[in-house]
Amino acid sequence: MSLRDTLKQREEQREAAQSGGEFPEGVTRYVRMGKHGEVNAEGRTFVILADPDDWFAYYVHEQSTFNGQRTIYHFRKHTCLHSPKGIRADQSAFKKPNPDACPSCLVGAPRKLYAMIPVYDLEYKTYRVIDTKEFHINSLIADYDKAEKMGRKFNPDYTLVGEAVHIKQVDKSFSLESGDASPEQLEEAKKFIGIDYEYEELANFREEADIVKLLHEADEEAKIDRAKLPPLSESTNEKDNEEVDEETLPF
Repeated sequence: MSLRDTLKQREEQREAAQSGGEFPEGVTRYVRMGKHGEVNAEGRTFVILADPDDWFAYYVHEQSTFNGQRTIYHFRKHTCLHSPKGIRADQSAFKKPNPDACPSCLVGAPRKLYAMIPVYDLEYKTYRVIDTKEFHINSLIADYDKAEKMGRKFNPDYTLVGEAVHIKQVDKSFSLESGDASPEQLEEAKKFIGIDYEYEELANFREEADIVKLLHEADEEAKIDRAKLPPLSESTNEKDNEEVDEETLPF
């Protein structure tokens, strides 16, 4: 494959990852979670494609307030530039904010741990990611470990990777339990185990100038040190980043 063909293929893969090119309108690579999402109180069945140690953990800057009717974000959620770019990273190296690596760390914007879980969607017959915050990840891992422990009572080598699970909203978080899938569906899902899920693309690491612009647009309640906020660059003032369709991203 020539360099031109390789670059073209990689660009198509990036676009598909961001916009959900394999999906119908309104559905993207990211599984929508919550009351009005795809994973709600009724839940949805997927095939797990990786062990929790191989889920993609990274950091997000966000600050929100619930006013009784809706959640108000004091600045647009965005990926912290001081985050891992792949799985099994040394999390201790990223645990603390790094003002030299990320403008949002520099101004002290609230920072939270998130993770992406790769799953096979039985309906759309391809991989997707459940992208959610630490609190929900803890709930899902607890259920995951419980299910594996039960399975290993009968088979020491049992793993949930490649098995169907049903994920649903419970109270203020999510639960994971055994799900149903046909042998044919499980066999098809195996093709997506261990592939490159392109987490770096899915996490949407923005340019520093874009992040500075988001911080300048923060409302008055945003917990940021405006005295440390870098000035807007000319290019950022002139136009927004046009490379990514914002509506297709998780934030």
